[in-house]
Amino acid sequence: MALRKIKIFKEEDLYDPLRKWLVNNGYEVQAEVQSCDVVAIKDDEMTIIELKKSFNLQLVYQCMERQKIGKYVYAAVAAPTKNKIKIKNLKKAEALLRSLGIGLILISLYSTSSLVEVRLQPAVVSTRKNAKKKKQVIKEFENRTGEYNVGGKQGKIVSAYRESAIHIYCLLQKEIEASPAQLIKLGAPANTGTILRMNHYGWFHKIARAKYTFDVDMSEIRKEFGAVVNFFESEV
Repeated sequence: MALRKIKIFKEEDLYDPLRKWLVNNGYEVQAEVQSCDVVAIKDDEMTIIELKKSFNLQLVYQCMERQKIGKYVYAAVAAPTKNKIKIKNLKKAEALLRSLGIGLILISLYSTSSLVEVRLQPAVVSTRKNAKKKKQVIKEFENRTGEYNVGGKQGKIVSAYRESAIHIYCLLQKEIEASPAQLIKLGAPANTGTILRMNHYGWFHKIARAKYTFDVDMSEIRKEFGAVVNFFESEV
């Protein structure tokens, strides 16, 4: 019985099969890292993959920017149907990417499985690297505790900073009030004082010198970031 191919409607539909393929090939993976759709690291080498439902010039521009950060860069798109025009356009896209040193991954979804095909391997290009941006991407990647994002999906990103804020909130839920130093002793990150002072998300409230408590109901945070809350609640 032939497998039924499923139409890909959104960029985010590409992420799960791609992530599984990367993990099966020995990569550590994070999605939506410093504006990169997918960052994968293996043997200390960083690969960046940009997702698009179909090939376009915006995808090419994004990949060229990512070449300033990662050693290898791929464009990942939904595999075209057996339409002569689409196949011809794919060959043109492949030629363009090859000339730029950008790899190409084609992704197909079926009723019970998926297929990830590396159509074109990337090359190491001599583009001037953005060392500062690369350092930021690696730091963000390493500071995350789990995989809470979906590549290509619109919406709020669970960054390492947001994870830290949720961790602090969970600790304050238990302690009611505490100083940054006390929270750090309980396992909060080293930048706890900065997170509390900046109060970027409006979750915290200063009640005395170096004393903080929480300022919103946990249900509001859990509604948006339930998996992260569950993780840190189990840790505290």
